[in-house]
Amino acid sequence: MNNIKNAVALLILLVLSVKCCLARVDDYVIREHAGGLVFPKSMTLLPDNSLLISHKHGVITRVTSEKTQKEFSLSLPELYSEGQGGVLDLLVISGFSESHHMTSGELLISYSKGTAEDNRLAIVSATFSFSEGITNLKPVFEVNDGKDTPVHYGGKLLKLPEGGYLVTTGDGFDYREQAQVISSHLGKIIGFTLDGQPLPSPAFEEAPYVYSLGHRNPQGLVNFNGDIYQHEHGPDGGDELNLIVKGNNYGWPVITKGLDYSGARISPFTQYKGMENPLVDWTPSIAPSSMAVYTHTAFASLENTLLVSSLKAQQLFAVYEAANGWKAVPIIDQLETRLRDVKVDASGNIWVLTDGENAKVFRISPS
Repeated sequence: MNNIKNAVALLILLVLSVKCCLARVDDYVIREHAGGLVFPKSMTLLPDNSLLISHKHGVITRVTSEKTQKEFSLSLPELYSEGQGGVLDLLVISGFSESHHMTSGELLISYSKGTAEDNRLAIVSATFSFSEGITNLKPVFEVNDGKDTPVHYGGKLLKLPEGGYLVTTGDGFDYREQAQVISSHLGKIIGFTLDGQPLPSPAFEEAPYVYSLGHRNPQGLVNFNGDIYQHEHGPDGGDELNLIVKGNNYGWPVITKGLDYSGARISPFTQYKGMENPLVDWTPSIAPSSMAVYTHTAFASLENTLLVSSLKAQQLFAVYEAANGWKAVPIIDQLETRLRDVKVDASGNIWVLTDGENAKVFRISPS
């Protein structure tokens, strides 16, 4: 009986090791789908195979499946687009269809608003039409802390299967201690409804919007097999992938494997009682920018992995759980540019949005 158990265990290890070897994608074709995009921040795939791309300065570009491009102004109230600010993320909450009979839908939009002396993350809802663009803007939520730094906003949106929404918020860089202050919305994941109320059954009665705390500059946010995964920028090193559980504390700035940009230690602790350690630590930093779930068989080696785009590392990573912990493997060599967003379509093609003042969209397909 022991021999059988040992054989089964060995077989499981072999399967996991094969997945480790196969996670890299070698047989693919990259095609440019759109170009000339000025400082894009996020990309959303619609059921008719068109794309909505948000730009930091208050524009949405729709790119059709035939590669035609049309820009729409957002006219967001008090849009503040300096530094890392601007329009941050788009999330479709209803509408649109594969047929061309439904050409409008409802969006959530996260952006930074205010002035250089007092700015913050805000969320609005809006109707978007292929012909008329954005109408019916309504405020939904904004964080309770103003700041005077144009960085670390977070802003990634996620719809929860049980109802309601999450948004990531950054620590504002100079306000990192606020990530551990439960009454502050900085350095948190926030839970809210479309009417701007907290989610039912909050983790903290005294801070009902706070879903989790102790985050630095959280970016990617996905639901993968019923679990919520998030990644965030560390300082100089210490980028993280985390499994998010409501009410948990993820440590920043008490625990980190990164250093301050001056080279000084931020904290003597890399772990601390009551605080969660990351599934993956990227040191040196890769600057993770977005994340998507890959569940298709089009790229069989990527099935049931997380795809993570990166700015500094200029790579697309496959992240998955192996026998000895979570692994992150670069899978595409040819892009060699800062990657802003990644999405997966219904056919298993991977879409990548690049960064900068002349950004592009590429579709990566099995050859």
